Amino acid sequence: MPVKSRKSIFFLRCPTCGKGSLFKNTNPYVLNSVLDMNEHCEYCKEDFEVEPGFYHGGMYMSYIITSAMCLMLLPIYTALNFSREKFLDNAMYYISACAIMLVVTAPYIVRLSRAVWLKIHVKYFKNKED
Repeated sequence: MPVKSRKSIFFLRCPTCGKGSLFKNTNPYVLNSVLDMNEHCEYCKEDFEVEPGFYHGGMYMSYIITSAMCLMLLPIYTALNFSREKFLDNAMYYISACAIMLVVTAPYIVRLSRAVWLKIHVKYFKNKED
């Protein structure tokens, strides 16, 4: 995947051209419009509504992303717990940190998982013409 293609995923852009926005509202923290997607790209006319129920597969991507985020906190947790007997006593701090991180990033993760799922199924063209 070209560099621009990878950036289009994280910036929630069209997987084909990398220019058009996937979502109507660019702010993921407007909670009443988190899932409102554009029907197609305004630049290359790529259809974002592939088929009914297409984005249910994004739940698998969401699971992978959130698991990776929690696993990234694990080395920090283990580094701060030097003794074996305090390791399990302080597990609530790790669980709380994961929960807070996931609640704060949930709207972006929902959108990111949809972008990744769409990117898996749509090819990137550097100079796509209409």
